[in-house]
Amino acid sequence: MAFTGDTHNFFDETEKFVSKVNQNTSIDFVIHVGDLADFGLPKQYLWANTILLKLKAPYFVVVGNHDLVGNGSQAYQEMYGAFNFSFIYAGTKFIYINTNSREFEFNGTVPDINWLGEQLKPKESFTKAVVIFHVPSMDPDFDASLEESFTNTLASYNNVIFCIHGHLHGHAIYRSYNDSIFHVNVYGVENYKFNVIKIVNNQFEVEKVEF
Repeated sequence: MAFTGDTHNFFDETEKFVSKVNQNTSIDFVIHVGDLADFGLPKQYLWANTILLKLKAPYFVVVGNHDLVGNGSQAYQEMYGAFNFSFIYAGTKFIYINTNSREFEFNGTVPDINWLGEQLKPKESFTKAVVIFHVPSMDPDFDASLEESFTNTLASYNNVIFCIHGHLHGHAIYRSYNDSIFHVNVYGVENYKFNVIKIVNNQFEVEKVEF
């Protein structure tokens, strides 16, 4: 899997990212960790999508805070669908959840903790999970009143291999809480770098790729 994010208006950089990813035939799919648009404008989504559709592998995106500016919420959902969704691939459940609390005025509904808990409940169809979001839970843009329940829910079934997010534009692999869950901060595309992650059993390997 290849990961990028925070492409905003970095269209030239995104073109170069796509070109580099397409050179790697082992990429199953690409995950964008949010902020496709800068001001939530429909034309910005169209510009970004035009570039990302050049990927040879399918791509999936989680909503970012900039995607929700102005009428961005409606435009985003018309193009990409629900803010929260999941799918299962090769025994791993990939869970995409909206964590942009500030854009919802810290009203206690974002992120949707109950939905996350239901998604993580063990089933025969998957044995492990990866949780994808834009704003990390220790960030001021995340609803502080939900931070503890969010992190407790992530750890509740001991099946999350790692969480992955954007928003900060840099790259880091870290543990923020007293649990075993790693968090991966994905490079913003303007760094001319992206991450490739391989899942092997219940472990994961992170590679930094320059373009």
